[in-house]
Amino acid sequence: MLFAFYVKYQKRNQAKATEDKRKEEELEEARQFQLDMLPSETPDELGLDISSTIKTATEVGGDYYDYFPQKDGKSLYVVVGDATGHGMTAGMMVSITKAGLYGIPPIPPNDVARRLNRVIKKIGLGLNRLAFNMARFWEDRVEFTSAAMPPVYHYHGDTGKLDEVLLKGLPLGSIKDETFSLEEFDFNQGDSLVFISDGLPEAANHTGEMLGYEAVYNCIKANGNQSAEEQKQSLLDLGNAWLGDLQNQDDITIVVVKKSKPLE
Repeated sequence: MLFAFYVKYQKRNQAKATEDKRKEEELEEARQFQLDMLPSETPDELGLDISSTIKTATEVGGDYYDYFPQKDGKSLYVVVGDATGHGMTAGMMVSITKAGLYGIPPIPPNDVARRLNRVIKKIGLGLNRLAFNMARFWEDRVEFTSAAMPPVYHYHGDTGKLDEVLLKGLPLGSIKDETFSLEEFDFNQGDSLVFISDGLPEAANHTGEMLGYEAVYNCIKANGNQSAEEQKQSLLDLGNAWLGDLQNQDDITIVVVKKSKPLE
């Protein structure tokens, strides 16, 4: 009887080990798929200094960022998104988004969002959604739209002022004929625009307390005169210090775009 129990115990352990290995392989596959969706190069046109990163979570989330330079070299679209769900479910939404954004015509970001929303809704992904921020940089201006994402932060290089730009809107894939707001503002030499996903302000420490948007705001304001890379790193350092030895439970995405020199 003891031998039979031992054999059963061993088989159960082996089955669990096999299942754990399968889940680990699926997780790694999903993480690699997520990273493969990111741009392989960072644009350097329009006098823009750009730095970006994703710090992936324990369970792969749906964060995504991308750049879409226009063929005429006069404008650049920057996208930061957060798909609902995890793993391949989120990856499917991201891949549809990336495909839908190729060949963007030179139109305002809110019109791009409206078109992409219709595509996602037509494909039909159930309850899956995509929160979405998009900015179009052209000349000395920015056009910005948002669909249920955290605010972007506009740092003014001449005064050190920091504006929080938050637009209301439903995630893409919610309502077929949803319209999206558009915000326009000047973007001068020394200015920065900082994109984040909610994984940073909602990062929880050992006591369960979240970092919060105020800490993010203060960090950006204090480092806005630095390069794009230094600004990005300051936010990563802020999150890492808050988490300590904990792994972030949601993806943390940061994209910083700085106007480093005037257009020629």
